[in-house]
Amino acid sequence: MNKDEQAFLRALEQKAHEQRKLSKTEILPRWAVGVGEWLVVNPWRVLVPASGILYIAFRLLLGEQFRTLILGLFGGFR
Repeated sequence: MNKDEQAFLRALEQKAHEQRKLSKTEILPRWAVGVGEWLVVNPWRVLVPASGILYIAFRLLLGEQFRTLILGLFGGFR
């Protein structure tokens, strides 16, 4: 190996070491990172059913008031 290759490998090893240190200080727990990565690829598999279920639940709990609130937020019927 010549000096350029050795310097390049040292730089790569140093960068890898820095990345390992950085990954140990992540704010999110590992399971949340996995869920976040999955949601980036498949957001509609969760968002659409969850919003439908939440709408039905709030509609059942609050009744007419919730329908009026939602219609008011989105322009409603005038």
